[in-house]
Parts: sequence; structure tokens; C-alpha cells
Amino acid sequence: MTSISESGNVKKHPFQYGKVWLFFTYYWIIFGIATYFGQFLPMEWRQPLSIGLLLLILVTMVVQRARFSGPIMSHVYTIVSGLLSYATFTATLQDLGPSVFFKNVLLAIIGFVVFGFIGFFMIKDASSLGKYLFVTLVALIVASLVGWFIHNPLYHTIIAIVGLLLFLLYTLYDFNRMKRGAFSPREMGFNLFLNLFRIIRYVLHIARYVRR
Repeated sequence: MTSISESGNVKKHPFQYGKVWLFFTYYWIIFGIATYFGQFLPMEWRQPLSIGLLLLILVTMVVQRARFSGPIMSHVYTIVSGLLSYATFTATLQDLGPSVFFKNVLLAIIGFVVFGFIGFFMIKDASSLGKYLFVTLVALIVASLVGWFIHNPLYHTIIAIVGLLLFLLYTLYDFNRMKRGAFSPREMGFNLFLNLFRIIRYVLHIARYVRR
């Protein structure tokens, strides 16, 4: 687990990029398997699971003053998010149609790559962003919890826009940490998985709102 700035307590692991991408792939595989089993998840379980996951993440972040990238929390998040994502992706695919759906997924991936490129090749040191991104993430989680009781599409779309910008910046920040060697492979692999997953989710949410 890393500190708020995610640079001071992390050992330097230069040239271990291959391990990062192995862990990145590993978390996507777990997510994919969980998403498949998500089709068997009763609909009435979705809200309690979603709220419980958000509360668990919030408590973990507040207590440890860090992103939830520990071994246990990273797996809990990946599995539960996969279970919950089946219904979300299915509904979004129906609303947007396959062509628009996959174009938006591609757009999200391009955004991830572009901000990663900027963070790795164009910025010398983005470590000062860490504390601001962390506070914004905590606020976003609280707003998402409140959102379960506010049935307003505009409110949720604002959250999606803020979330999209936040995780694009987290992508820039994390790739910059990789360049500086201030990371552990498993933690970074999960963070990059998380960044891309959230970017895709927020892009699809915004696309659904625009479509309507």
C-alpha cells in the first residue's frame, strides 16, 4: 500500500515494466471471469454489493490514507466490480448498439494511452499531483454513495465527467511514477487496470447520457 503521494514509501523498481503489464493482464483476466459469472447475480444483490464495496473502499482509504491497491482490496474490488459490470455492460450495449459501444471503449483506451504517454515521456515529475488526486477520489466516492439516493441523471453524469478527468490524470500520474521507478509491480498493475476500467465505465456512462 502506498502513501497519499504514493512516492515516499514505495521502493524503486526500475525496468520492471514487464511485471507491471503481467499484473495488469492478471487483473483483467480476473475481472473478465467475474463479469461472466455476473450474469448469475440476482438483481436485488447489486445495490447492497455496490454500496458495500464503496463503503469498504472509503474506509480503507481514510484509515490507510492511500488508494486501495493492497493485495486483498485489489482482488475484492476486481471480483465485485466484475460481478456488477455484467448487467451494466449489457444494458449499455443495448442502449448504444454494438458499433457505438465499442467505438466508445476504443476512445477510452486511446485516452488511457495518450495520458500515459504524456505522463511517461513529457512530464518530469508529477508526484505533487498525488495528494490532490487522492482527495478528489475520496470526494468522488462519497458523491457516488450519495448518488444511490439521488435519482437524477444529470447528477450522475457530472460524477462521470469528474471521474473521467480524475482517472485520466491518475493514468498520467501512474505512468510518471513508472518512469521514476517509484512503484511496486503488483500495485502498479492494479492501478493501471483500475484507471482503464474506470475510464471505460465513465466514457460509456457519458455516451448513454448524450444518446438519450
